[in-house]
Amino acid sequence: MKKLIFSILPAFLFAFISCMNMSSGSGENGSVRVALPGSARATYTYNSSNAKKYIVRLYNDDFDKTEEGTVGGVIEFSDLEPGTYTATAEAWNTDENILEGSGSTKITVKAGETTDCNITMILEGETAYYSKYMILTNYSNIKKLYNYTTMQEIYIEDFTLGEAPYNPVEDREGKIYYIIIGGTLHRNDEQLLQIDTSNLIKNPLYYDSKTDSLWLASFESNPAGNFVNFSVFEKPSAATSNPNPYKISYDDIDSSITSCQAFAVKEDNIYIAYNNSNILLTKKNDSSNTKASISLSNITPALSGEVTDMAVLEDGTVAVLVNDKNLNPANQFTLTDGCTVYSRGALVLLSSDLSTYKVYGWTDSPRTISATGSSSDYDVQWDKITAYIPEYAGRNSHFYGPMRIVAIRPKELVIADCGANFVLPDYIGKKNGKMFTHNRLMTVNLRNFAIGCKKEFSESELKFQYLTISGNLESVTAGWTNLSAENEK
Repeated sequence: MKKLIFSILPAFLFAFISCMNMSSGSGENGSVRVALPGSARATYTYNSSNAKKYIVRLYNDDFDKTEEGTVGGVIEFSDLEPGTYTATAEAWNTDENILEGSGSTKITVKAGETTDCNITMILEGETAYYSKYMILTNYSNIKKLYNYTTMQEIYIEDFTLGEAPYNPVEDREGKIYYIIIGGTLHRNDEQLLQIDTSNLIKNPLYYDSKTDSLWLASFESNPAGNFVNFSVFEKPSAATSNPNPYKISYDDIDSSITSCQAFAVKEDNIYIAYNNSNILLTKKNDSSNTKASISLSNITPALSGEVTDMAVLEDGTVAVLVNDKNLNPANQFTLTDGCTVYSRGALVLLSSDLSTYKVYGWTDSPRTISATGSSSDYDVQWDKITAYIPEYAGRNSHFYGPMRIVAIRPKELVIADCGANFVLPDYIGKKNGKMFTHNRLMTVNLRNFAIGCKKEFSESELKFQYLTISGNLESVTAGWTNLSAENEK
């Protein structure tokens, strides 16, 4: 991925890090001393109150160490072998967990000396789009809106009435746009205009932060062909109650394209997910460019399932969520012959031209979940499941079924993920089997692509999507005990 680079604002001077040259006396090794903003050793002007934490890393092939500091502090790396090192620095707004700036430089460490260096940091957080909220939508259309930093639930009138099955989106000013079932587009509590909801796609709204425009998509199929239509609202936060969108229609769609479930926009590039598993790159001014660009089956490892959401990040990278939850039983009512259960997914990061990609969080290999013992005394017996499901130990590095990108930060995505894991009955110990559901918010760090869990919801708190399986797993026979979460594998 490209490094984000933005212009330096006059009020935000990011020549942050100074390293003072000092004699350290005799000795074979050297050191690096980093003076942070506010320190008497710093040699620059600093007038930002936002960045309060600084992370400095020094490394080469034989050395790698990271230290944290605060305003006015000093970080020292000592006992360093002479040679060339790379120093990187990040400035963080700890109140909102926003990266304000970052930079790097090469440093030559000499024997017996403390190296003098400067790292110029490039502004990131002020100009990059970042979500202020996390918008959570579950299967039964109950909406929740959370503050990103505090996880406090936010109330917007009409937003939680269960009338809005369409995906809400947030603009760069933190205003929320959504459609209610009666056919009106809303901005926070304000109704903007009536719209035709008869042909809207599954995820019809998208906000392009680069051009400050709100896009509304519909898919139409008739004897003349298949059509993808967009209404584009420019500067929607300043729009009146009667905004005047301009229209883009792709009326040369191949007849084999039978559905459209998600799309994403960044400036002139439009990415359309169609027929569940294909992604098309086209241009605003070229409605005839409808040739398939990439398919999930052509990605390595080959992905299955469907595209559930898309977004274009600040550097042009296209983030695609793939969800694969299904049941392929030999006999879905008795399951005596076993079955194959899928509850997995992936984040795919594609280059802006869709020519290169990386896959994260995908469960590629199956595992067998077996019952303990056997019995022919019961009408329903689960012997085994072939599971394409992450093991419980890998739950924070893999997905069960990603549904929505609910927040975009300069260097982080937050993803609503849901699915299930299974434990089969213990016939000898007379313990029921159990389906363990997982409804959680997953984070993906866009620097090192580590996946983590921000919050896991109980089913009573929030359920992103119902997941059911045929057969009688939890009630093998009356009077048996249920398994607890500690039994999950």
